[in-house]
Amino acid sequence: AVVSTQSGHYGRGEQFKSMADHWYSFSDKLDSGAIKDIASENKATYEKDKAASIKTPVTPVRVCVVGAAEPLAYQLLPLLFDSCFKSHPLAIILQDDAEQAQNLEGIKMELDDCSFPELHSVTVCSDMSAAAANSDYIIILDHHDLSSHPERFKLLKAVNEFYKKVAAALKNSVKPTAKIIINGYKACLGGMLLKHHGLSSDNISVVVTLDEQRMRSQLAKRLAVMPSDIEDISVWGNVPVHHLANTVFASVHNHEGAITGPGSYAKTITQAVNEEEWERSNIDTRDVRDKAILKLGGRKPDMSSAVAVHRHIEAFVVGAECTTMGCPSTGQYGTTPGVLFGFPVSVVDGVVSVREVGQLPEQLTEIIALQDKQLQVEKQVALGECDDLEIAVQVVEAAMWKIIENPKLKQELDDKEATRIANEEAERKAAEARAKEEAKRKAEEEAMRKAAEEEAAALAAEEDDEEDLEDEEEEEEEEEE
Repeated sequence: AVVSTQSGHYGRGEQFKSMADHWYSFSDKLDSGAIKDIASENKATYEKDKAASIKTPVTPVRVCVVGAAEPLAYQLLPLLFDSCFKSHPLAIILQDDAEQAQNLEGIKMELDDCSFPELHSVTVCSDMSAAAANSDYIIILDHHDLSSHPERFKLLKAVNEFYKKVAAALKNSVKPTAKIIINGYKACLGGMLLKHHGLSSDNISVVVTLDEQRMRSQLAKRLAVMPSDIEDISVWGNVPVHHLANTVFASVHNHEGAITGPGSYAKTITQAVNEEEWERSNIDTRDVRDKAILKLGGRKPDMSSAVAVHRHIEAFVVGAECTTMGCPSTGQYGTTPGVLFGFPVSVVDGVVSVREVGQLPEQLTEIIALQDKQLQVEKQVALGECDDLEIAVQVVEAAMWKIIENPKLKQELDDKEATRIANEEAERKAAEARAKEEAKRKAEEEAMRKAAEEEAAALAAEEDDEEDLEDEEEEEEEEEE
């Protein structure tokens, strides 16, 4: 009989008996029950090892990047590897318009050349619905901002058209558990528009981490500590139109100041800074900061924005006891259910929960209420429901800045209003000048028309006179004959 061994079929008769005698110090007839048991054990071991040698199929984490041709995506993609996903293979889907296909193929080649250990595959796709299908994370990089649409209310309309297209592509393809992450100038509004246009996902969130990073960085310099020593900065509201990175509940470790203690000792930011108006006077709005970076470097802040998106994703993957995200409101802190608002949150097993941080200062409560109204008004303007609401947005903003009482921000608002008035006045004067030019042109055309008519009439009269003269001469000649 043929007997199976770990490495395969060992042989017949005396060969197997010799093997059994060598390995088990056992010698008996081939048909002995003990010999058969040994053969069965060897065969079982062989089958087990053979099964183990078959590689188990890998199920990668699928990450779809919508707007993958954006410079921000180029900064973001390398951050996804060897970080929060390091124990999971990643399948990257690069999505953008068809005219960006060649660009995306180049990015795909670079990702392949990086040889990231966890890179499973890279796919280029122009069909947003196909790209998002079965994805675990869908990262929407919205490029709309004031640089692409300087006129604010045209920007709101453009944002609506963009998210209407995205919702149409995703609502029938995205799986219920997929995390939809939005980064952009009008990201909070964009999340609300996705819901309005039929995307029923409960997993929409907005990246607000950039505002938190900037506040943390400036505070770390001010207090001479590491950024990691500062905790519990919260970002509130309609991010990032009006950043409200707030330190009312924040604390700092390892700070050397009037109040001392061990390294683990923490004091509030208010105690550490000891300057009530420092935050308002030293932290730029996102518009101001972005413009400064663009002026100095000739590019948008894509590096810091990419880090913010990565940290947002990391919170979903590994969890976060305290971070900030824009997420749908269920009425927390007096906000309207359904608005997509920046809140302090915790993340456990991918589930986001708005944190209860205690009683908010009256000023912050009023600002949150105004930003809530602003988001609702912006949504109505974006949808074209009532253009008169544009005035309401300005009223809300004016009230907001009045509460904040920040001279720098108030000056920005005044400058924008002065620019608007100047532009309107310039347009009015230009319209008047165009009207005068048009009237002058018409008068000249009318004068030329009349002159042409008079010239034609004079020419006709002259021809008539010549004809009459010729007739008279003919008559005279006839009489003489």
